[in-house]
Amino acid sequence: MLLRRYRVRTEKKGRATIFFNDGSEVRLFGETELTIGAKKSRNYRWVRYRLFLHTGSFWGHFVRGKNPVEIGGGGMRLQLSDASLRFSRGKTGIDIAVPSGMAKVSNKSSSVKLLAGQRLYQIRKNDFLPQKISLIPNQLKLWIEPSAPVFKGKESLKLNLHFQIVRYGTDRPVDRPGSVYLKSNYYNLKIPDSIRLNKDGKAKTTIEVAPPRSNDRTFEGTVTLHSIMDQSGYNDVQDGLLKVRFTSH
Repeated sequence: MLLRRYRVRTEKKGRATIFFNDGSEVRLFGETELTIGAKKSRNYRWVRYRLFLHTGSFWGHFVRGKNPVEIGGGGMRLQLSDASLRFSRGKTGIDIAVPSGMAKVSNKSSSVKLLAGQRLYQIRKNDFLPQKISLIPNQLKLWIEPSAPVFKGKESLKLNLHFQIVRYGTDRPVDRPGSVYLKSNYYNLKIPDSIRLNKDGKAKTTIEVAPPRSNDRTFEGTVTLHSIMDQSGYNDVQDGLLKVRFTSH
């Protein structure tokens, strides 16, 4: 349990995941320092809660709520709800990318609404933000083999899961290594602790999926896999999402 105004720091090769009571999630990458529940400004006390990035980089998904979440750092103020975000703060500038949803971004001179698939690259607190918007150029693509898995009784399935960074909109492979963080909305799933793309931007791993519990009346047959690049410097790569439909005999 992290208390209000608690600072979280990661080492150079460290990672940390923070889960919030409202269902939101933040993934800190290496050499990052983030304040949880930072003090709200007088004019923005109505926000749900506030985070402040002192240095480094993180990915976050913030669920829909009555009030938005506020994030600050480097002279920027972000407000978002029901959206995913990558936010990096370094010596050369700030990078902000929105893989899904929408985020309002403000600095001293202007404000913009970043839509899904858009980013602000290497910006500073006095930049005119509308001129800095561009598209996120790459995406982490997922696919599974077999593509239509079938549960047979109570037996678990071992499936091959493939990853590839591609140029967004063309599926042209991008040669780029890096670590991947994989998560899912399904409870009966075993995921490897470590996944890493090779120099060609590819990876292959095995996941084990067991049938739903016999008393589970909510499972409708679809499992969602969500992957992100699990390190700083990848704000130009959109999240990978894959919905897999399972049937049973």
